[in-house]
Amino acid sequence: MKGRTIIARYEKNTQGRDFVCGDIHGCYDDLEQNLRKIRFTPSRDRMFCTGDLFDRGPRSRDALDYLNKDWFFPVCGNHEDMFLEWYTVHACNRHYSYRNGSDWLLHEKKPYLTNLAKAVIKLPFVIVVGDILILHACLPDVASLKSIEQNLDEYIDTLLWHRGKMPDEIRVPGIRRVYYGHTPVAKVGEHNGFINIDTGAFLRYGGMVGKLTVKEI
Repeated sequence: MKGRTIIARYEKNTQGRDFVCGDIHGCYDDLEQNLRKIRFTPSRDRMFCTGDLFDRGPRSRDALDYLNKDWFFPVCGNHEDMFLEWYTVHACNRHYSYRNGSDWLLHEKKPYLTNLAKAVIKLPFVIVVGDILILHACLPDVASLKSIEQNLDEYIDTLLWHRGKMPDEIRVPGIRRVYYGHTPVAKVGEHNGFINIDTGAFLRYGGMVGKLTVKEI
C-alpha cells in the first residue's frame, strides 16, 4: 500500500452541490440518467461515489471516462482492489475469475488496462467532505481517522470487504454521517448516522430489482 492515498479530504462545495452515488458496477447509462435528472452542472457540482465502478454491468469499460472527469471522486472498492491485484501481481493472467463479472477485462488491450490501473491506483480508501465520510464497505470501529492512516493493513479488509453490522455509533470527531455501499439493499435508510446507498444498480441487468441511487449531501 506504499504510496497509496488512504484518506482524501475536501471542503464543502460553496460554488455548487455535492452528490454521492452507490456502487456503479458498469451501469454507465444509469449514472448518465441520474445526472440529467438532477441537472448536474460539471463546472459547479461534484459527484462522489462508494466505489466498484466496473464489473457485472453492461458498460464497465466506460468507467475510465468517469475517472478522467475532474468532478468525479470515487473511493476504492473491492473490485478496484481485485483489478489492481490481477493487473500487477498476476500480470493479467487470463484465468481471472469470471464469477465477479470481470470477464470484460480479458477482451481489453494492454494500453487501456495500463491507463485504468494508473487511474485506479490513485483512488483513496476514504473520502471526507466537510462532516461527511464516504467509503466502500464498512467504517472500522476507530476513534480517529489517523488510526486508519497509521494501520491500513489492519483495517483494509473492513474498508473494502466487510458485510454486516456497522459500529454502534460514529466515534470519529467531526463526522456526522457515513455513506457506504458494497452490500446492496432494497431501500436507502439511515441508522446511527450510517447510510448504505448501494441499491444494486447491476441487479436489473440480471432480471432482478435494482437501481443506482444518487443523493445530495
